[in-house]
Amino acid sequence: MKFIDSLKELLIVYAALVLICAAAFAHFEQTTYLNGIWWACVTALTVGYGDMFPATAGGKVIAVLLMHASVLFILPLIIGNICSFCMKTQNEFTHHEQEDIKAALQRLENRLNAIADKQDADDPAVQHP
Repeated sequence: MKFIDSLKELLIVYAALVLICAAAFAHFEQTTYLNGIWWACVTALTVGYGDMFPATAGGKVIAVLLMHASVLFILPLIIGNICSFCMKTQNEFTHHEQEDIKAALQRLENRLNAIADKQDADDPAVQHP
């Protein structure tokens, strides 16, 4: 899921998934949207209190989709994103530092080329066109 690469985007997708599934559950199970949100949160987080469960075929399909999407896709992406944030290396160069290093390397290369050109000019064995 390359298009979801920040924790904010992941949480938005997760919230949308829960809210959409809550609406679908409320529709299929003929209950309130608030009950649907409760059921969707309990189901998505795999708590499964058992106080509410789908009885219709449509509700069961929504339940299966929500369980698989949250456990196999959304939650691992959120956990991975948080872990990668925590594991940032302290030796990582900033963009400014990288630009300074590139400029220093360019200056060194220019100096080496100037030295090589001077040695070639001073060496009588090197034939110049």
